[in-house]
Amino acid sequence: MRRRILRAVVVAVVCAVVLFSVPLAVATLRLYRQNEVRELQQLADRVAVTVPADVHHPRDPMELPRVESDTWVGVYDDGARLVIGAGPARGDGSVREALAGRDTSSWLGDRLVAAVPVGSGERVRAVVRASSPADGPLRRAALTWAGMLALAAVAVGVGAVLGIRSSRRLARPLEALAVTAGRLETGDLAARAAPSGLSEADEVAVALNRAAARIEELLRRERAFSADASHQLRTALTRVRLELESAQAAGASTDPHAAMRAALESLARMETTLDDLLGLARDVPEQAPLDVAALLDGAERRWHGELAAVGRPLRIRVGEELPEAIGSARAGRQILDVLLANALAHGSGTVTVTARDAAGVLAVDVEDEGPGLPEGDDVFARRRDDADGGGHGIGLALAQTLVEAEGGRLMVSRRAPHPRFTWLVAGGQKEPAP
Repeated sequence: MRRRILRAVVVAVVCAVVLFSVPLAVATLRLYRQNEVRELQQLADRVAVTVPADVHHPRDPMELPRVESDTWVGVYDDGARLVIGAGPARGDGSVREALAGRDTSSWLGDRLVAAVPVGSGERVRAVVRASSPADGPLRRAALTWAGMLALAAVAVGVGAVLGIRSSRRLARPLEALAVTAGRLETGDLAARAAPSGLSEADEVAVALNRAAARIEELLRRERAFSADASHQLRTALTRVRLELESAQAAGASTDPHAAMRAALESLARMETTLDDLLGLARDVPEQAPLDVAALLDGAERRWHGELAAVGRPLRIRVGEELPEAIGSARAGRQILDVLLANALAHGSGTVTVTARDAAGVLAVDVEDEGPGLPEGDDVFARRRDDADGGGHGIGLALAQTLVEAEGGRLMVSRRAPHPRFTWLVAGGQKEPAP
């Protein structure tokens, strides 16, 4: 690319120099010739004023001015015969035209000629003829052309230097973009293109960085899907296995058909969880009105049985005139499932889910009657050793990630006693105090 840019700049400069130089060179040659002819005419005029009335009178000899050796000055009588000076013995066409009463100038052979009539009106008694070599203007023009050629060489050199600098300035950002794209191709998603100061290249760099960040985020979410899905499904799989094993055990009083129905319901919930997590891992956040009442009804249907099975009631409270909420229903399902699973595994007593208006922000509280959370323990930290299927660790970390992806906030609004998690749903204007 650098060579192409340099070649283009040099060709453009050469074309510009040629387009300006050729007409200027021709005009310079014509100007020098015109100056030479004008000098010859002025010389002839000076001689003409000294020509006597009778060019052949011996008592009144003429004196011609001193001129350069290659410049000829001659005086011709009215018969076109050379009387004095240098020139052809018989007057040529310019002399004959001057005898007709006209100042003439012409290029005859290798000489420039100017002829001036001496006399007035129709009476021309003599002609002064001056001539010089025709290559004199050409020599002076050649010197000027040499200077122009030197200036043209300087212009081409300057153009080449500017072309080299411009090619480097234009090529470096593109080369840097190519290097960044190559790093991204090899899997280095942390590669980013730096600004170069070239607006067009910077626009491409911004778009490339934005695409790289988007791809990195998508891959991160895809990689986190397996961990999130395993955590969300571990408890359900364990429950299904226990139900089937208890129904299969010898002498079990459990109805095998009820166990299979419960297992099928758990598998259906697992399938919904998989679909939700996979969709959340791949799609952009959904910006749509969130039906909180329907969301809480669904959570009650899913968790009422499990909590009742261990003697723990589930209460759902929905306030009046709740503020508008924006978000994804499937993200809301997973967030509530994580919080309720956490209350089931680590809490005790009644589990209460409350939707309320908190200073213009929709807040969803999930609390239980347990002793509380340990002070200084970051329950939202993702811990790889959380293999007991509980809510602390990857589950709450997943819930917090989903909440933040939806533009909301998840926090512990009360640690002890009766721990309470508060989900502030996007769509409000202010955040309440915990």
